[in-house]
Amino acid sequence: SASETDIWLSSLIASLPILFFFFALIKLKLKGYVAASWTVVIALAVALLFYKMPVDHALASVVYGFFYGLWPIAWIIIAAVFVYKISVKTGQFDIIRSSILSITPDQRLQMLIVGFCFGAFLEGAAGFGAPVAITAALLVGLGFNPLYAAGLCLIVNTAPVAFGAMGIPILVAGQVTGLDSFEIGQMVGLSLLDLSEPPRRSLGG
Repeated sequence: SASETDIWLSSLIASLPILFFFFALIKLKLKGYVAASWTVVIALAVALLFYKMPVDHALASVVYGFFYGLWPIAWIIIAAVFVYKISVKTGQFDIIRSSILSITPDQRLQMLIVGFCFGAFLEGAAGFGAPVAITAALLVGLGFNPLYAAGLCLIVNTAPVAFGAMGIPILVAGQVTGLDSFEIGQMVGLSLLDLSEPPRRSLGG
């Protein structure tokens, strides 16, 4: 029907900024801030030209989104990286590495301890990519291949990432949609169980 066609067309146009962002990162190899800047421009154009959003409202949304993302998100990232740099400079990072090596020399167990357990802790405290970078660097220091370390850390980080940065994804989703954050967290937890089922079966678990 005409109404269904309008809904699909509206959804497609609304997704253009997101699709462009991934295209700019993957295909065009643009830096994150460059791709994000062009994405904002495209989102503004879509809002103004297609949805006929008032100019002042559109600009206010951009400013609000910038500061809303800057305060809770950027602040957490800066704090996490700052703590990591301090641990490296003071030698505490080497203590962590030697402690893990003293537990087990098995790289499979090291991967679970560092990549999953320690990574999940960092994800809950920091999030936004910092846990993957930190745990991958730690695994490389333990003797892992850099490419394998990065890939494995990305894979195991898919579980705790939904609740990362002190629950920022859940809280923001609740504020943006108006839904109860607790209910969103419940549904995300159930979804993660479903997503973990195929890998578990493939491993014979």
